[in-house]
Amino acid sequence: MSVSNLMTLTEYAKGMAPEDVRRPVIEMFTQYSDVFEVMPFEGLKGSKYVGYREAALATPVFRAVNEASSSGHGVISPFDEATYIIDHDIDIDRAIQDRFGPERRNYEERMGITAFARLWIDTFVKGDQSVNPRVFNGLQVRAQKFGRLYYNSTASGGAALSLANLDTMLNNLSGKSGTRYLFVPFLSLPLWIQAARNQSLTGYVMQTWDEIGRPKLTYAGIRLLYGYPKDDQVPVLQFNEVAYGTGSAVTSSIYGMTLGEGMLRGIYVRNLTPEDVGLLEDRKTYRTHISWDVGLVDEFKYCLTRMTSWTNAPIVA
Repeated sequence: MSVSNLMTLTEYAKGMAPEDVRRPVIEMFTQYSDVFEVMPFEGLKGSKYVGYREAALATPVFRAVNEASSSGHGVISPFDEATYIIDHDIDIDRAIQDRFGPERRNYEERMGITAFARLWIDTFVKGDQSVNPRVFNGLQVRAQKFGRLYYNSTASGGAALSLANLDTMLNNLSGKSGTRYLFVPFLSLPLWIQAARNQSLTGYVMQTWDEIGRPKLTYAGIRLLYGYPKDDQVPVLQFNEVAYGTGSAVTSSIYGMTLGEGMLRGIYVRNLTPEDVGLLEDRKTYRTHISWDVGLVDEFKYCLTRMTSWTNAPIVA
């Protein structure tokens, strides 16, 4: 696939005409989740993505004059990834719009879009085909392969996040500046802000703001993502995991990701497609349909890491 075929939802929306009714819906996705803001997606030409991972290199050697050259080739491991369909109808009774105006329908649509976006983010992290074959495998399942799993602590109940341990994890995450991200629990954000105030940690954990005033945290130049903002729903990552050393379910995980061509990225057969169906034949229901035939690829072995067993306590060096 060509690099030009890879784009974020933000770039996809910008390529639409201003009057395109799909554009505000797609922009709403990117505004709701920081993952959608940065995650690139690649359109497929078939029903599956077929890729290759390096399994072993060839073994060239030096030779003397008049000696034969070495020969041989490396070993590659082919793999494929499929896409999975999300379809959702946002229905509202015509009487509600008649009584409260189109703004009420817009409000209902925003709620439906929020639920749709949360479903994808939750699956992006926790999706498990062994539990539900209709979904793609998320980060948690994928991190179990290729030595991607690290432990912040092996003690019962885990321990406060150690930046030294985090550095070790990041040392096994490939990628250049601007392509690497850390996915953290929303509840951990105060810990990172606190660490930014700690003189012994200052310079490694930093807080800035984006163009509309939302806080952006980075560690060692790597931006922290947390999925979606505070609301009444349960965050996708919580401090409710059992640590490597067992104990109470009071720990969480942090994921390192490298996004882009040949790395971690979304794939789709049909891109995110919102459609205003309008008034149905029953003459009493307005419908907005949202559809996405989407999946995930972690092509390079070192585009993803996970570290478990850290507690909701002040970060340490």
